[in-house]
Amino acid sequence: MPPRSRELTKQATRNALIAAGIHELGAHGLDVSQEVICARAKRTRGAFYVHFADRDAFIVAVMEHVLGGFIATLTSSSADVRTSIRLFAEAVRRRLPVVAGGSKLRFHHILEACRRSRVIGDAYRGVVATATTSLVAAIQRDQSAGRVRRELDPETVAQQMVVTVLGMLAVTELDLPIEIDRIEQALLDAIKLAV
Repeated sequence: MPPRSRELTKQATRNALIAAGIHELGAHGLDVSQEVICARAKRTRGAFYVHFADRDAFIVAVMEHVLGGFIATLTSSSADVRTSIRLFAEAVRRRLPVVAGGSKLRFHHILEACRRSRVIGDAYRGVVATATTSLVAAIQRDQSAGRVRRELDPETVAQQMVVTVLGMLAVTELDLPIEIDRIEQALLDAIKLAV
């Protein structure tokens, strides 16, 4: 096979294993066997270890896949803070898989994995820290552009937003009623300029 085809095959194998992990971890929890994951992906244990050093590295890859794209969208350098708030609120309203548990992989699975493994917990804290840093930068850009009040501390506002998002994930998973429109408006009001 030419090098490009090998790379594509390698990436397809990694993607198949991650997709199988999302499904099986969601359906059967963290103790699902590696054999079940490999069988769903139609890949061998050897292929698994080509891509992941161990089970923790695999769970980190699954977690980053599930959360990474969503967080990148919410905190992209082109998005202002208001857009980030609206995108997240819309994801909650529509119960998108990343919020409501795609393929049954839920927020509590990630938290349980963090509790069990320092490596996974550190990776999750890294994802949250990256999101917070991106939000701080977005708030600072919006302050410079006059879209967010200058007297607000960007770090505090970013932390408040992250805590709100994590709380909303937990509340959504528990199917507790929340008034997302009011929460969205409260967040928007907290950062808006006085008229």
